[in-house]
Amino acid sequence: MSQETSPGGSTIYRYQDPSDPSPQISGVYAREIQAHFDQAFPDRQHFAIHVPDASPIDVHILPPKEKDGYYVIYTSGMSDLPMTLPPDIDEPEKWQYAELYMFLPPTWQFGLPEDDRLSNKRSKGQFPPQYHWPVTLLRFLGQFPHAYKTWLGWGHTMPNGPSYAPICEGTTMGGVVLDIIRGVPPMETRDGKRVNFFFVIPAYKEEIEYKLKYGMKALTDRFAEGDLPLVVDIRRPNLCPDFKEVLDG
Repeated sequence: MSQETSPGGSTIYRYQDPSDPSPQISGVYAREIQAHFDQAFPDRQHFAIHVPDASPIDVHILPPKEKDGYYVIYTSGMSDLPMTLPPDIDEPEKWQYAELYMFLPPTWQFGLPEDDRLSNKRSKGQFPPQYHWPVTLLRFLGQFPHAYKTWLGWGHTMPNGPSYAPICEGTTMGGVVLDIIRGVPPMETRDGKRVNFFFVIPAYKEEIEYKLKYGMKALTDRFAEGDLPLVVDIRRPNLCPDFKEVLDG
């Protein structure tokens, strides 16, 4: 791992392949995390996606209550282990543990029959391929800080490879931004650990580079001005379309 500092004050980390990409994770706090999300998004069904030996991170799905609602998907397992924080970070005990979540449109398909989509059952993970990428993304991000002995937190960005490859078919968004939004506050586990929940925003290359140039506050201002949808829309407009500098290429 090597690191640089962007003009906006962001630390840019560059990684080699990890020697051990599969840390031992078993969902120690899964029930507590589920209860936390059930409180934040009450009266929803629940099912979880667990693929043995594929990833130590489980993804949980809360279907929409109404046709015009949205899916909530979130991780468990990431907070089993503390992340490796920089030595100079203030109050490290507040940032060592985290999980991730996203909102998906009500038309998303998880491979269940239409009449079973809202049933309380455990999915076998048989998704139509074009709908599987958010689950793959959350699993990758959840495992990443432990495999690479690093951390994820508010304002962190990650390109999909050095060329910002599209994160899925039908879009040119090539990475993600981690944010904190209202509705899912940090929780304290039964053994006294604070777990933060970071909202994963698919983002365009220009948006990520803009953040590296001007900082996360400037990017969130752009998001607010452009009325960024919180529910994933792979065809949403780029909110920094004219930014051409490349700081993380």
